[in-house]
Order: sequence, then C-alpha cells, then structure tokens
Amino acid sequence: MKHFIFSTLAFLLCTSLFSQIEFGLKAGLSSYDLAKDGIVINTAGNNIEWNIKNSGYGHHFGIYSRLTLLGVFVEPALLFNSNTVNYDIKTYSESGVFNTIRKEKYNNMDIPVIAGIKLGVLRFQGGVVGHLFINSISDVVDVKGYEQRFKKATYGWQAGTGLDIWKLRMDLMFEGNLNKFGDHINIGGNNYAFAKTPSRLMLTMGYKF
Repeated sequence: MKHFIFSTLAFLLCTSLFSQIEFGLKAGLSSYDLAKDGIVINTAGNNIEWNIKNSGYGHHFGIYSRLTLLGVFVEPALLFNSNTVNYDIKTYSESGVFNTIRKEKYNNMDIPVIAGIKLGVLRFQGGVVGHLFINSISDVVDVKGYEQRFKKATYGWQAGTGLDIWKLRMDLMFEGNLNKFGDHINIGGNNYAFAKTPSRLMLTMGYKF
C-alpha cells in the first residue's frame, strides 16, 4: 500500500511538473539606443571621425521553453538576432575632408535566461542574456587599416513585462549590455569603442505549441 501511494504521488508530481512545461516559437523587432559621441582616430597622415548615423530596426526569431513551479517561471530561449548600423565616417587629410556613409550588419545567437512571476495574464520578469557572435557584413572597406575583431561572446541583462492570452505570448523587454558598442573596431592594430554601452527595446510575439 505504501509503495502504491508513493508511486501515485510520484506520478502526480511528475504529471504536474510536466504540465507546467511549455515550448514555442518567438519572433520580434528591436530598436537600439547607441552612443551619440563619436570616435576620433589619429593615423599616419589622416584623422578620422567615426560617428553613428543611425541604426535600423533589428529582428530576432527562435525557440523558447518555460518551466513554471510554485508560481515562479524560468524561460530560456535560443534566438537568432540581426541588426544594422549606419556609420558617418569623416576622413581629414591634407587634400581635404572626405565624408562617407557605411553600413555594418551583425548577426548573433542570443541565449536569454529569464525568470519571473505571473499575475493573471501578466508576467513580470528579468534575467541575463548571452550574445554569441556568428558573422558580420561590412561596407567599411575604404578606411585604411580597418579590421573587425569581435569577441566570441558578450553578455547583458534584460527586464520587462509579458502578456499571455490563450497560446499567444507577448513580451516587452529592455536590454542593457556590459560591453561598449563598437569594441570590435580595430585600426592599425589599435582597438577602439564608443563611450556608451548599447541598450535596446524589444517587442516579441510568441506562440505556445
């Protein structure tokens, strides 16, 4: 009898836990807030002023899972993230000032791990995120000595709120990062970066399987 009761309780517990696990898809858009101050680079014979002109809307998509236990949920995800930045580059030389607009596109695999509580249909959540660099596409080819030296991984944090209606999932999240934007810029063997760490606002829609 004791074995039966134990087995029944274990089965109910496993069933209950499993019922609190969900999987699904997510996709959304993001808007970057980047540094307003530029980089001044002194090279042999030239001075370069490197500014951010604007950044396009980024997009992300991927899969997520959510485990809920005792009113608290943990939600890891695997999201492909792509964003584009336009640079305004001025080169000062003896022959004059040359101004060019150049674009770079960055692709990363984001791994956020979010935890929070759910009150009715609303969620309040926060956590950490890792960005794994995949590749980039750059038009910055006419700056002498320019190289891209990306870190394999960078890290940040996220906080925000969410809404669950039926099988639909909506998230509005703010993200901050620990690394300064542009720290991949290397000219003549010297590393440069903008003064500000990047942040972004993300709107994401999801669907629960």
